[in-house]
Amino acid sequence: MGTTAVRQKAGGRYPDPMPKIKGENVVESRHFGVSMWYREIGEGTADPLLLLHAFPLNGKMFEPQIEALSADRRVILPDFPGFGRSPRTPAQPDVGYYAGCVRGLLDRLDIPRVVVGGVSMGGYVAFECVRSFPERISGLVLANTRPDPDSEEIRSARKEMALRVAKDGIGILPGLQMERLLSPHTRENDGGLVEKVRAIILENTPAGAVAALGAMRERPDSTATLGEIAVPTLVIGGEDDSISSPKAMGEMAEKIPGSRHVTLPNVGHLSNLENPDGFNGAVRMLLGEM
Repeated sequence: MGTTAVRQKAGGRYPDPMPKIKGENVVESRHFGVSMWYREIGEGTADPLLLLHAFPLNGKMFEPQIEALSADRRVILPDFPGFGRSPRTPAQPDVGYYAGCVRGLLDRLDIPRVVVGGVSMGGYVAFECVRSFPERISGLVLANTRPDPDSEEIRSARKEMALRVAKDGIGILPGLQMERLLSPHTRENDGGLVEKVRAIILENTPAGAVAALGAMRERPDSTATLGEIAVPTLVIGGEDDSISSPKAMGEMAEKIPGSRHVTLPNVGHLSNLENPDGFNGAVRMLLGEM
């Protein structure tokens, strides 16, 4: 797909060639006055698959999905503002802001309908997409996420984390988050993945992380939205996820008409990275049934 990266400079716009990876293009989409980078892989006539990343990672976390899921459709991997290649948002956003960026990206690419998949924070944004433009969503993958808002304890913890990141930088996040992101099995047996997750986290900006923590802290309750979901939906999570437990994921799936619930063994909060074969197989099954 012939796309060109474009960035804004005083005096006008000009092409900004980006390094290309096989089968990929990287372009910039502008919305709300900020830039949002994404990677696009694959081609086909089926509705594209848009994957929304977890906190505090970026679109690079979906590299294990590229080959498996792009054989017959476009796969689009955006970086939220302040993460990866996307510049930070100019003000404190809410979850609706990130959903607006997603809509702007679909408009830019002239995509009428898309399958939306979100991991963790990406799932929070997916819920907002369902509320804001359901007519453009043909399927959902809700991974390692939950519909209920933060408890007061978690809200306080996010505020404290934001203060620490603002003061000490992005480098403190791997130490603060790794035990919550990856299962004990993964941490003990896959040092390469631990280092990969650490490297992806360090690619992001402190301002982007602080903004996302604020948006997640103030996100609305999406429980009522579950019963309104009228598209094929996969709910998938990890057996050892301490953030979005199998029980919480199962209860969410029960509220979504016709959804399918999959729990992956020995997996924590990043199911697509910790068990890519299981994750990819479940997503392929959903897409094949649509």
